[in-house]
Amino acid sequence: MRVETDHTAVERRLLDEALRPGTIALDAGCGRTTRLRNYRDRIVRLVGIDADEEAGRANPYLDEFLPTDLDDPLPFEDASFDLVYANFVLEHLAHPDRAFTEWRRVLRPGGSLLLLTSNRASPLMAAADRLPERLRLSIKRRGAGAAERDVYPTRYLANTPRRLAQMAVAAGFEPISVEYVGTLHRYGARVPGAAQVLRTVERLLPVDRRSTIVAAYR
Repeated sequence: MRVETDHTAVERRLLDEALRPGTIALDAGCGRTTRLRNYRDRIVRLVGIDADEEAGRANPYLDEFLPTDLDDPLPFEDASFDLVYANFVLEHLAHPDRAFTEWRRVLRPGGSLLLLTSNRASPLMAAADRLPERLRLSIKRRGAGAAERDVYPTRYLANTPRRLAQMAVAAGFEPISVEYVGTLHRYGARVPGAAQVLRTVERLLPVDRRSTIVAAYR
């Protein structure tokens, strides 16, 4: 059975299905850049929020940026957006249930939530989280190419398939698509042979134990 190993390819497919001309989008946890920049032909207004004000204000693709902690109420009226996009922010939240409730509140009827997040049900992800913080930072910098300034503490309070489903449903969402992607090979990209070993390991795992979740809800 083929194992999807490119979370950005899954994301593109789900965004292509969700986005309509004239979309107003919120990038929740935008940081210094956003892959939504590739959809400006359909997004007429792109708003970004992030607790890291320096990073958000450096993002050149936004029409508006507001410094906002995603654990707090969002500074928007009800039904303000057609799309909420949350790219690897869920694992860092102290109150992910509040975030889901706020995302539901600011979405218009028929709007979509697209999120990407780490899967804590992956035995390899769970094991990696037990490593010393300095070693985890080194792996992320060398493998996934993340800058140290962009690596934040992880809490993993909604990061198993079961907890994610519970929180989404409790906030009033219904799933459009929930996909599990094998992405651990990215962390072995600079170690000879490691990427192939990690691909093989993820291929042997149950589908819902792969390292990354890409999900769309309405």
